[in-house]
Amino acid sequence: MSDDYLDYRLIRDSLANELEEIIVDGVLGEQIESICRACAILPYPDIQFPVITSFICSPVTLMSTAGCLFLWGSSGTGKSQIATIAASLYNTDTVLANSTFASLRNKIQQERYYDPLRSEFERNFLLVWEDITPNLLIENENMLSLFKVLNRKNSRITISSQTPGQNMMFNAFALKVINSIHPIWTFWELNELKRRMFPIWFKKRQSMTSEEYKGNGFELTELSDIEDINLGKISSRLEMFWRDINNCTNYAKTKRTMQKKKQDIINYRLSIDVIATHSMIYKTSIDNSIKAFNRYWELAEDKIFTVSSGTEQFLDSFITQSIENKTKQNEQAIKAGCPELIEAVTDIDPKMLKIAIETAKNDGYLDSRVTVNELTNLMKNRGYNMINVNGKNLWKQIT
Repeated sequence: MSDDYLDYRLIRDSLANELEEIIVDGVLGEQIESICRACAILPYPDIQFPVITSFICSPVTLMSTAGCLFLWGSSGTGKSQIATIAASLYNTDTVLANSTFASLRNKIQQERYYDPLRSEFERNFLLVWEDITPNLLIENENMLSLFKVLNRKNSRITISSQTPGQNMMFNAFALKVINSIHPIWTFWELNELKRRMFPIWFKKRQSMTSEEYKGNGFELTELSDIEDINLGKISSRLEMFWRDINNCTNYAKTKRTMQKKKQDIINYRLSIDVIATHSMIYKTSIDNSIKAFNRYWELAEDKIFTVSSGTEQFLDSFITQSIENKTKQNEQAIKAGCPELIEAVTDIDPKMLKIAIETAKNDGYLDSRVTVNELTNLMKNRGYNMINVNGKNLWKQIT
């Protein structure tokens, strides 16, 4: 009877693009990085891609701290491509935003061991969670506690059991990859997560400056879709890399060496394990790996954590752009001999501001919970009052 059926898995695999078409020759880190580069475009790729690669290749079984790789940017910028690569390297599925805490807990418990009934045989794994919203963490204490876990020694979470009056202990130690359009570090309730995350900045290609784009090897039309690529071979190679006792021993030695260089490492506590991975999979010196991550943290502080640091930055940018546009319009009106079209350059149309705010929220550049009262206070702090002029409301700057 089975002869009458087709194994569609084999057909799908045969239709998948050959990995060799996009992968480069080189060490393990260079090969996995080349897959990421073939599927996504990032600002400052030479800084960000090695960090992504090192994180998703890190052996959680050997780590003392396990942070979170936070893929942040507007829709359609490649976050899901990188998340899927991370999941595929461990032959696991990504978790959807509507997943419950219980389902995440069960997934971590199942993925942690080769055989759930034999806890002595751990395996390397990642929890990959897509399209999260800030409220998902803010409104669920268990979810937030899961993402606060950083140290192996403090990784056990107490949860209620089905037996009344009794609790269960859950080992939540896991590397986590999450993506979102929301810059969750701007929410005061989630500020603690900032110290636990490696933020990766995604941006639409058309809005990148030449400096940001420099180093990417592809344009949008040339990118591969990770769904069409079989990562089985490279996944097996990564697994065997960390099954090699020599690599495990060298990883531990690398960490011990870095402990003597603690003062030279930015975000030492969060970074040390992933820097050790970088040195191992790229076969580079510890000093080079430290430099690579220090460059990354400098970028994060300068460009990522500040790029959407709050409503005020957005508001100032909008006002400046509005003044520039109206100045040009007034110049054109004068040249055209139409002085009646001249407007006060500092006037702000509330409707245009509202549209800009909603767009910024949707694109993840602005806190999604900005209120009317907050905006009103910020505009007044900048010398503006809402005034009705000929039946039309305007923000006018009061001198």
